[in-house]
Amino acid sequence: MKGINTLGKTLEPAFSFDNVAAGYGSTLVLKEISLSVKKGELVGIAGRNGSGKSTLIKLVLGEIEAQQGLVQVLGTTMDSPANRRSVQLRIGYLAQVQHDPSIAISVEESVLLGRWGSNFRWLNRSTDEDRKIVLEGLELVDMAHLGQRDIRTLSGGQRQRVALARALVRQPQLVLMDEPTTYLDAETKEDLMNRIYSLHQKLGITTVVVTHEDFPSQFYDRVLIIQDGRLCSTGKNL
Repeated sequence: MKGINTLGKTLEPAFSFDNVAAGYGSTLVLKEISLSVKKGELVGIAGRNGSGKSTLIKLVLGEIEAQQGLVQVLGTTMDSPANRRSVQLRIGYLAQVQHDPSIAISVEESVLLGRWGSNFRWLNRSTDEDRKIVLEGLELVDMAHLGQRDIRTLSGGQRQRVALARALVRQPQLVLMDEPTTYLDAETKEDLMNRIYSLHQKLGITTVVVTHEDFPSQFYDRVLIIQDGRLCSTGKNL
């Protein structure tokens, strides 16, 4: 692909935690976490709701700071606002499906926001290159034919495919997905996970999928299991 990054596996870590503890106020959610995710891996992070999975993602995104230990993401130590901001620009993010998008924009415009973040004033300043990359992103998720549709008219599964395209057009070095299949029916969940797997195989971008659901281990290179704020096991099986 010319526009969207095509990467591959290396021994270099995409991100690592060294004896990390984090939480909110005086409440620790993650405790003594040490882990490393290598560039090019597709990694699942599994655990029950409330186990600390989303807190781990927030640390990688730079939305919160570690209270103890060292967090490094894409070669940058996450110890200052400037460092965290520089890393955020290189990460694509896919969250849970939004039930009721409130803004009347087209599918293409929704994906275009991924080029700069949620800054609507840039929609009128997009370049031909931006539009080309947006179309490429939509083609990757088989949504180019709906580019002019109002985003509010799409099904939950279609909106998640659009959100996946939006994450990719940022040309990220790392993609984080926080419970991306929540609220989807079984068939749509399987379709989305198959697309995530296929895109990872095609593009090679480091991808981390947080889930509390039971997906077959063949989707992942590795699975990290979080229990009560601690990393309790790693391996190929959920």
